[in-house]
Amino acid sequence: MKHKHYLPGSFVDSSDKHVLLVGVGGTGSQILTDLARMNQTLIQLGHKGFDVDVVDPDVVSETNVGRQLYSMSDIGNYKAVVLTTRLNMFYGTMWQSYTAKIDRKSVLPKDRYLLVITAVDSAKARLIMAKKIEEAGIPYWLDTGNMAKSGNVVFGSAKNLFSRQLNSQCPQRLPNVAELYGDVLKSAANEAIQPPSCSMEASLSKQDLFINKAVSTFAMQILWNCFRHGYIDQHGAFIDLKNLTVRPLDVDPDKWKAMGWQQQKVRRKNTIKEGGAI
Repeated sequence: MKHKHYLPGSFVDSSDKHVLLVGVGGTGSQILTDLARMNQTLIQLGHKGFDVDVVDPDVVSETNVGRQLYSMSDIGNYKAVVLTTRLNMFYGTMWQSYTAKIDRKSVLPKDRYLLVITAVDSAKARLIMAKKIEEAGIPYWLDTGNMAKSGNVVFGSAKNLFSRQLNSQCPQRLPNVAELYGDVLKSAANEAIQPPSCSMEASLSKQDLFINKAVSTFAMQILWNCFRHGYIDQHGAFIDLKNLTVRPLDVDPDKWKAMGWQQQKVRRKNTIKEGGAI
C-alpha cells in the first residue's frame, strides 16, 4: 500500500508563510536561489507565496567562488546578506538576512515559521537545530546534507507534533533526520571538526562540484510538492552522484520501523488540523 502525508492547509491556503533557512554555503546558496524561483512561480499560479529568513554567520572566501553562488566581488562580505540582497533586488521580495549563529543559547520565535530548512555542515549543528525546532514547535523540518559525491534529504515533522489527516491510513507524523539518524549524528558530533578548506582543490575533495545542486534539487522538489499539491508520498531522497542513482525515502511506517523509528501515539493537544492554519 502506498502511503501519503497531507500537509496542513497553511501550506496551500492564503495565510502568511514564513520559512527559516539556516546556512547558505554550498547547498544553502543553491536552496535560497531555488526558493526564490519557487516563490515567484507559486505567486504567478495564484498561490500566496512565502517569506524567508536567512541565517548564516560566515563571510565569502575565495574558495567559495565557483562552488557556491558567490562572485569575486563578494569576498569578505556576509553570505546571508549578499545572496538575500541580490535575490530581493532580482525578484522584488523583502526577505531578511541575519549574520548570527544559532547555538544552544539561541531562541527561535514561536508561531512564526511553518518550516525550517537546514543546510549546515556538522552533526552538532543538526542536533542543536533539532532541539530548537522542538522548543519553538515549528511544524516541519527539511534537512539537507552531503559528503563528497553523495547526499541526503529528509523532510520531517517536529518532535511530538502531529498533523490530522484526511485518511486514517495516512501517517500523522513524518520522522525527521534526528529521529531516523539520531545515534549516527550523536556519534559524528563527537568527532573533531575539520578546518576550512584553504584551496579550491581541497574544497572539491570534500564536496564535488555538483553534489550541492543535486541535493538542493531533490529538497526543493519535495517542498514544491508540499506547496503545489498539499501532500507527499516521498519525504526524502538519497543521492549518489558517483553511480548516478537516487533512492527515495517513502512515506512508509514499515520502512521507518526497519530504520529503528516507530510512530508515537497521537496526543490531541499536539495535533495540527489538516486544512486549517497552524
